[in-house]
Amino acid sequence: MQVKVKAMGTVLPNTEIQLAARVSGQLIKKDAHFSSGEFLSAGQTILQVDPQDFELAVRQQEGNLIRAQSDLQLEMGQQSVAQREYELLQDSLPEENTALLLREPQLAAKKAAVEVAKVALEKARLDLERTTIKAPFNCVVLERKVDLGSYISAGTPLATLVCTDEFYVEVSVPADELKWINFPNDTSDEKSHAKIYNPSAWGDAVFRVGEVRKFMPSLEAKGRMVRVRITVANPLGVGKAEVPPLLLDSFVRAEIEGKYVENAAQIPRIAVRGGSSIWIMLPDNTLDIRDIEIVWGTSDIVYVTGNITNGERLVISDLATPVTGMKLRTRDMPIGNGNGNGSGDTH
Repeated sequence: MQVKVKAMGTVLPNTEIQLAARVSGQLIKKDAHFSSGEFLSAGQTILQVDPQDFELAVRQQEGNLIRAQSDLQLEMGQQSVAQREYELLQDSLPEENTALLLREPQLAAKKAAVEVAKVALEKARLDLERTTIKAPFNCVVLERKVDLGSYISAGTPLATLVCTDEFYVEVSVPADELKWINFPNDTSDEKSHAKIYNPSAWGDAVFRVGEVRKFMPSLEAKGRMVRVRITVANPLGVGKAEVPPLLLDSFVRAEIEGKYVENAAQIPRIAVRGGSSIWIMLPDNTLDIRDIEIVWGTSDIVYVTGNITNGERLVISDLATPVTGMKLRTRDMPIGNGNGNGSGDTH
């Protein structure tokens, strides 16, 4: 029998960010889909900051790099002259003056100037690239905070975006049921699947399928339950009209398909007697009291192991004074058809 852990939980975003500007300037272009509730694709251009100042900065840094490279080339020419002078004077030149004569500090400074100019040019190009603001992932605009013509500074919030590739449902599970759920880890990618139901929005028979991802390392303050996260791919059904959308903050029901219990039987909880035994009606219509062990259960059913065989008749009626071997009859048996003598039969 497969354990099915039932729980309630809330739909939450797996990735939610505040999109912010990286450079300052005036917004001169805006995508028509950059609005609350609209969907955006990864890499889609949504805003454009006026790039003119940044284009000028790139040209300026390109000129600075050319000048630094030219200075380095001139210094390399000076190096040849210094080398010849050194060859003529090396016998009489103190060792501590060698580096100065060979113009090694000047050469190092010119090389450093070239590297600084390259970095400045790279930074200017990067700032120019950042004037084009793109969607970082497939997302929906939860809230737009700027509009065309707005002047923004670096760090200005532009919008709240939620990734539409995946949402998660955080459900509360009793700590003693955690052992029945498969969680992926470093040694195994095996994970439990779950059915997500939202009867009020979809009806009783419709569900979405998710995967158990992880459990939180602390218990809830109230109820002492464990929070388990179930991820659902394409939760809003983007591009799939037949898929019901799993809306954020919805309160939903989850049925987690857990591990299997070997050699177990599913019986109604009301059939368990004293927490550790059941009553079986034998083929000769007499009572047999058997010990069982409850492996897992809910308020309605339990999975039990023990001496129980498929097809046997399980007694669910209450008996006043149950004794092994007492005569029984089912409700549809006529009185006197139990075990030869109806006078002692129990209903």
